[in-house]
Amino acid sequence: MNTSELLNRIDELEMKSQFQEETIDDLNQALTLQQKDLLLLKEQLKLIAKQLESNRQQNSGINETNERPPHY
Repeated sequence: MNTSELLNRIDELEMKSQFQEETIDDLNQALTLQQKDLLLLKEQLKLIAKQLESNRQQNSGINETNERPPHY
């Protein structure tokens, strides 16, 4: 193998390495955004669950005090 071929192979490997680094950076950014979205969704789900539980407690309190209407 002569020097020219070796230099060409080195150049090709450097280009592949650069492409891989860019791909990894892009994937890392996408993963970071997805993680932020996931955390936000978890917080929203917790809030909805609390609201649902609060509504259930309020509704059960109403049903206990008015079990049967007087005309039955």
